[in-house]
Amino acid sequence: MIEYYPIDLPGKSLYTIPFNIEIRKVTPLEVKYAFSLFQKQQLSPDEYLDFLKKFIRFDNQEMTAEKLFWFDFKYILYQIRYKTFKNYPIKLHFNCSNEECGKEFVHELDIGALQILEPSDIQNFSTKIELDNLGRVDIRNKTVGDDAIIYEFAKSKDIDLTSIDNLVFLADLAAISNVYSLEELYKFAEEGTLTAEDILKIEDWLAKTIWGFKEEIMIKCPICGKEEPRQYILSLGDYFSVDRS
Repeated sequence: MIEYYPIDLPGKSLYTIPFNIEIRKVTPLEVKYAFSLFQKQQLSPDEYLDFLKKFIRFDNQEMTAEKLFWFDFKYILYQIRYKTFKNYPIKLHFNCSNEECGKEFVHELDIGALQILEPSDIQNFSTKIELDNLGRVDIRNKTVGDDAIIYEFAKSKDIDLTSIDNLVFLADLAAISNVYSLEELYKFAEEGTLTAEDILKIEDWLAKTIWGFKEEIMIKCPICGKEEPRQYILSLGDYFSVDRS
């Protein structure tokens, strides 16, 4: 029997569409499929999104997974992971930074230890920025749907998305794409209408508005006892795999 669970999103106050969201556990066959899916070298946004949308439902038909902010989507993935494998937490591998120790150890990621950041945590929050030639424009965080738009645009321009610099640059443009298309913004960047300083302003705004669960935890070396904050990054596949070592 498939059961759905309501959750509250960290960025819920930022959406213009009112909605509630529910998630469900991943079935055993879906776990097997996820393992093969996320092993693929070149995974298109449509491929992984069509799979992940199965575990989410909204009470408002106007709301779609593509309209979710990425930071909320990652929060959803962790909630799905926790519901599916409650007794098998994600295991993170670290090396102790104490030079006299340096031992590798495993830290289990506990949902209760996650730091959740919300828009109200940002002082003087604004959804507009002032650019040199384009004036005052709307700015937003990356949405799930931006991935497909960036992917298709990069294909049309033969832009290499294996380059982190290219990927970050197009994501920067997507942040101000509420009025202009990605193609228009790319042309503005080519001709200098969008300046190098504008890009820095966009990146500064994005760096300040990272919400959802903060990918940083306090860890303690079990050998020497040193405690310190550490950052970590989870791939999409990490949410569906279990380390039983």
